[in-house]
Amino acid sequence: MQAAVVATKLTDVWAGLSGKTCPFVAAACLPSLRADDACFSLPIADCITGFSSHPHALVLLMLGAADAQALAAAMFGLPSEQLQPADVQDAGMELCNILSACLLQCLEDNSLTSLGLPEMLSQPQWQAFSHSGETRALFVSADQAQRLAVMLTDIHAQRDDASASDASQAGGLSSEN
Repeated sequence: MQAAVVATKLTDVWAGLSGKTCPFVAAACLPSLRADDACFSLPIADCITGFSSHPHALVLLMLGAADAQALAAAMFGLPSEQLQPADVQDAGMELCNILSACLLQCLEDNSLTSLGLPEMLSQPQWQAFSHSGETRALFVSADQAQRLAVMLTDIHAQRDDASASDASQAGGLSSEN
């Protein structure tokens, strides 16, 4: 995997959706969550079984409140004060979906993979998932004023861990739950 290539793709996606610049850089550790951060996940399963309830990897996205609002406002063409919480959630899930496609090349073999459906996570869920499995890629915003982090974690080998068994449920629930 070429981290610089993936970072450029992530940067381009953010600019295309939000209309704002935010260079992404590879990182060694996740930023700390803040109370108003929005968290999302998207499961990656293999195409052989096709079971989205049995993912082998997860993409995790963390968006600061201001960045989530700016993204939703740009995507829906509305001023921030007219946005509904569902608009912010939908924008975050769409961003997670598109960023997931960018991170697929970080897997050793992505020829038999299938992207699941993105969903919003509670912060405790996001914390548990971000610490289960092996981190394959982690990118954060280079600008400290922006709160963006996207991570690909391989959970395949962590089946016996309680938090990883919770991760096997990611993508199996509707975003309306």
